[in-house]
Amino acid sequence: MSLHFKSLRSSSSGNCLLVWTDRTRVLIDCGLGSMKRTREVLTKNLGDQLDVDAVVVSHMHSDHIGYYSLRVLDSLGVKVRVHERCLTQLKGKHFNGRRFCSLKLKPFADSSFKVGDLSFQAFEVPHNPWYPTYGFVIKYGSSKMVIATDFNDWDSLLEHFVDSDFIFVESNHDTELLARHFNPNSRFHMPNPETGKLLCTARKHSRRPPQVVMLGHLSSMRNRLDIALKEVERSFESAGAELDFPLLVAPRSEASEVVKVNHLSKAGVSYKESGMIAAS
Repeated sequence: MSLHFKSLRSSSSGNCLLVWTDRTRVLIDCGLGSMKRTREVLTKNLGDQLDVDAVVVSHMHSDHIGYYSLRVLDSLGVKVRVHERCLTQLKGKHFNGRRFCSLKLKPFADSSFKVGDLSFQAFEVPHNPWYPTYGFVIKYGSSKMVIATDFNDWDSLLEHFVDSDFIFVESNHDTELLARHFNPNSRFHMPNPETGKLLCTARKHSRRPPQVVMLGHLSSMRNRLDIALKEVERSFESAGAELDFPLLVAPRSEASEVVKVNHLSKAGVSYKESGMIAAS
């Protein structure tokens, strides 16, 4: 019995993550642009039946959920879970006048909720103040997974990362590349050095290393895979701490390989050199 993870897309152009067990499949976000692209990505990774138990949405930015992806999910009869604070925003921003009468929309709150045999605990993260945004602690048996992107400060979030078996976390931009290609919206996202500090601090407070950590939501103009990895390594070196877990990066425009999180503190990981890069 294992918990599995796969990043289907992870960037400012679109985000969709897949978490599953033997009995349950859940998407975290589904911001894939057009209906055609949404169907193509989901079919390639889920099969022709597009069998998924629910889509759990982190926030209402269009690269995480949108009108066209909602149309596809509506046609498939997939349950869509959004925080109760986001319901009005979802309808106002993404319904585009369509009633979506048959959309299986089910809100969640700050208390934990279940999808199949997966237990979710949402926690609010600091992002754009006009868009309530949530990360998720996902538990399955003794395994703990944390997924958090689109935030700019981690001081109040550390407890969620401690003692995690798998971490998917934003490492959005390099500060030097941001200076060259300035974007005011980058202030709502985590720069590489802060992601490194978060991971280093979480490791110091944890009883064991995570089985795998994957960096995600990298900016296409303001970050590079090698820079993000080096910044995390530098954070551990500066703190005199050992980076004692596999460190990977999610591709921006293609799916990652599967990460398998086992109950017995072991992980099976495969990755392609062109897509995910392991820290040396």
